Amino acid sequence: MTERDIATEVLDGLREIGEHHTGKVTLRTVRVEPRPLPKLTSDAIRDFRNRLDVSRAVFAHMIRVPVRTVERWEQGRSSPPDSAAALILMAQKYPDTFERLASL
Repeated sequence: MTERDIATEVLDGLREIGEHHTGKVTLRTVRVEPRPLPKLTSDAIRDFRNRLDVSRAVFAHMIRVPVRTVERWEQGRSSPPDSAAALILMAQKYPDTFERLASL
């Protein structure tokens, strides 16, 4: 394994920045459209929690949200944000998700 020359890397980076600002180098831009998540209904959340055979408090602890939040989701008064929905969907597909999350 070769040793890195940090000073040279920094100077090269600064040179590239200067070239970009003068128009000598153009950076490619890639736009990525996020795929929409399947909607989680209140029934689906409640059914998943029941399949896990855990209380609302335990389920809330598992996904790291307040118990009242899970209650609102299950009653249909609010919907989980995409991050929580993705976690729940992932746990449905990959049962060890909560174990991995707990190990962090």
